[in-house]
Amino acid sequence: MVSSNTFHVVSTELTVGSFAMAGLSFLLAILASRNILGLQSRITAIDTVAHATLFFGLIAMPFAIFSGVQSSPGGDINHPLLVNKMLLSTASLGLAIGVLASRRMVGERVWSQPYSRELQGIGGMAASGLILLTASIGGTFSRGESLLDIFKLPYETVPLMPLWMSCTVLVIALINLRTALQKA
Repeated sequence: MVSSNTFHVVSTELTVGSFAMAGLSFLLAILASRNILGLQSRITAIDTVAHATLFFGLIAMPFAIFSGVQSSPGGDINHPLLVNKMLLSTASLGLAIGVLASRRMVGERVWSQPYSRELQGIGGMAASGLILLTASIGGTFSRGESLLDIFKLPYETVPLMPLWMSCTVLVIALINLRTALQKA
């Protein structure tokens, strides 16, 4: 039988890898929708990769969250770093669902409208960035170091995400939802 620690490592790598690929793909989709770097002809493929990897990351995320809680030293969320990981991962979850719902309702046309392409891309990249920040916190918790240590982020402060960032995420999510409901 596989231990919860091993399962957490595998599910976390699947989640982080998927979200990293999605973030890069959303950046490329924004560039392609503006015909920067001559990517306009590849917008369909880039769009498909961005949303498919985001969807796969969403499928892997609950396994990473639950196995992470099980593998934590106390078996529950009893440390500020773990609380921050939960806050960031659920914020990412909400953004990712909004981006996928918007894409499903509007279709590939989401990249042809100026405001929706920016929000779709920013929403996808923000969801990816939050997961990468969550992974960095996990490295700090388990190994005492992470790649983002050079920024001296206040991981021990709960919540890590200040009110202005929470409001920004909420506004992006609401605009994505509005875009999805308009069926532009």
